[in-house]
Amino acid sequence: MWDEPHFKEYMKKIRPNRPLLVDKLTDEMRKLKDINLIYPVGNGTYIHIMGLSGEEQKGFKVYRIIQPERPDPRAYELVEYAFSLEVADREVPILKDDLEKFIKEILDKIIEISDTPVDYSKQKPSRKVKVYREDYDKLVYHFVRDHASTGFLEPFLLDPYIEDISYPGGGDMFIVHKLFGPLRVEPSFPPEEVEKLIVTLSEEFGKPITHSKPIVDASLPDGSRLNVVYGSDVSRKGTNITIRKFSKVPLSITQLINYGSIDERQAAYMWMMLEDGMNTFICGETASGKTTLMNALAAFLPPSNKIITIEDTPEVTLPHSNWVSEVTRDTGNPDTSVTMFDLLKAALRQRPNTIIVGEIRGVEGNIAFQAMQTGHQVMSTFHAGSVQSLVQRLTGAPINVPKSHIDNLNIAVFTSAVRVKGRIARRVISINEIIGFNPAAGGLIYVPVFTWEPSNDTFSFRGKGSSYLIQAKILLRRGLSKRDEAKLYEEMELRAALLRSLVERKVFNYYDVWRVICKVHERGLEEVAMKFNLI
Repeated sequence: MWDEPHFKEYMKKIRPNRPLLVDKLTDEMRKLKDINLIYPVGNGTYIHIMGLSGEEQKGFKVYRIIQPERPDPRAYELVEYAFSLEVADREVPILKDDLEKFIKEILDKIIEISDTPVDYSKQKPSRKVKVYREDYDKLVYHFVRDHASTGFLEPFLLDPYIEDISYPGGGDMFIVHKLFGPLRVEPSFPPEEVEKLIVTLSEEFGKPITHSKPIVDASLPDGSRLNVVYGSDVSRKGTNITIRKFSKVPLSITQLINYGSIDERQAAYMWMMLEDGMNTFICGETASGKTTLMNALAAFLPPSNKIITIEDTPEVTLPHSNWVSEVTRDTGNPDTSVTMFDLLKAALRQRPNTIIVGEIRGVEGNIAFQAMQTGHQVMSTFHAGSVQSLVQRLTGAPINVPKSHIDNLNIAVFTSAVRVKGRIARRVISINEIIGFNPAAGGLIYVPVFTWEPSNDTFSFRGKGSSYLIQAKILLRRGLSKRDEAKLYEEMELRAALLRSLVERKVFNYYDVWRVICKVHERGLEEVAMKFNLI
């Protein structure tokens, strides 16, 4: 893995500042102050993360991509010409792995390897291309990357530790790393190369981007969310790109507890609430971790539930077997487009137990509240920084939920990106129970059952007897009386102890945690707790 020629050459160039070579990053590495390490991301690509000083740094640590150099432009042109002739009458595979294999087979056929340097400027375009042996690997690497993948974006999509990719225009690119936060990318990227790739990708996705239609939202092959604003007449520094990456395997609730984003008691409380059908909105600003938290909490929904997810871009991943995933379609034509509103109306006829809406922004919010009124459990993310702004957006245009209907929403969870010990971290800053709207006072009545204490980075709980939902909803749903209320708080503590035990045992994989949740559902909490020596 560490023996590719381009990697060895890179290591020679950076002597004597030898970085740490690691096969895989660990959570403990986020605490490093002086970062200088390299890790592989596949396909002969490596990432070097380091801190630089002075003007070079520009306020950021550096994310450097180590990959084969671009081949001689003339050699690339000759190979592209020969390749086009060879594939003219062939059927080209659609799937990425098959396409990569197909391209490599064609390249092997059209390239003649030379043991001596080749003057490509003297070669004429033909069906065969002579290529110097030392140029062969880098030519194949970039040719396959450009024609079967996503061009210069490929290393970023291969890196599992990236959350966001931002190209504001003008050459510089920035990423948000899961462990090391915001980083500046080296090398920079020529604007013309960026625009060429974006035009090509937009055509492949069926959403051609032009100066007359300069804004495009799309999903990349790996599921990442792409937003493009094209051209310098709209974006002053030139075409800008933002990519939101999403892991194929979501972060589990035990990982979030381990990171300090939420504590085990809050998680146990949400487990009980979601299991008993409470309607929940995960609220916060952009990049506050709303979707990540919703994916983690959704594992608490009963395994037997029929769940329908409705999204603009697929971001929600569920472990449930009876899961229907639906996505909007924007064709630019109202007659053929399929909106959130359309999908939500259709979902009400499909007899789901739970409806998950990727994000409520418009008139679909009114339908979501109608779904709550008819007994469907609803989960969604929502852009709001406080309960007050949540109510203002829900009751105002274009959502227009009547104030008297707000209490159909049971729980509003607020998450935020905050600074903890000098680092940016996500925290669940409050979990609020919605009681109802007070016409006399003109405001919402709610109870903040859990809150985050920024002074010492801890979560506070109002204590036993403080939950309106346990008293007014959960007791009723379970057929219990008021004198059984204490048992529900004991159950919450036992669930919290189970989650803490999973964290201590380092059970972090999303599907491993899901299996434990399924056992609780099948065999009961006490039996599983006994196996973990908690009783």
